[in-house]
Amino acid sequence: MPHLVLRLMVLLAVLLAWAPAPPAAAHGELLFSDPPADGVVQALPSRAFLTFSDAVSEIREITVVGPEGSVTNGAPSSIGPEVRQTLWEGVDGAYTLEYYVVSADGHDVRGEVHFEVGPTSTAATTGTSGDEPQASGEDPPSEGRFAAVLPAGLVLVAAAVALALLRRRRSTATGPDNG
Repeated sequence: MPHLVLRLMVLLAVLLAWAPAPPAAAHGELLFSDPPADGVVQALPSRAFLTFSDAVSEIREITVVGPEGSVTNGAPSSIGPEVRQTLWEGVDGAYTLEYYVVSADGHDVRGEVHFEVGPTSTAATTGTSGDEPQASGEDPPSEGRFAAVLPAGLVLVAAAVALALLRRRRSTATGPDNG
């Protein structure tokens, strides 16, 4: 019997060693932008706002570039998780807001927000909404919850198999008449 338990424990250790590690705790990410990502605004606002999931400890770069070049006016500022960038006036067209900040957890957060300036239609996004994230500098993990649950599931399966084998072994050792 001890050999069976030892073999099961070795098998379990090997399976756990091969199991993927669960994703790390979430790092800072962009939750909201104004102008909104992939949105259309009638005129370029005087300021761009970015709201992150964590406080911003350092702003490395904020740039807003449109059809005629950069419209970034001065240095950006931050208060907690919000970053503000003053903008020059700009013409209608496609704009890209690039951000590179360091969140309070020490991780870099970078990405882009694309938006349009010009006449809006009813199908286009206007205004702002904080209901859903607008852009993110990181892609979500592809394995998601599966990677976190897999090791626990393997442990449960191995324990169930070990218990079933143990009961079977005991019932055979006592015999059907010794019950």
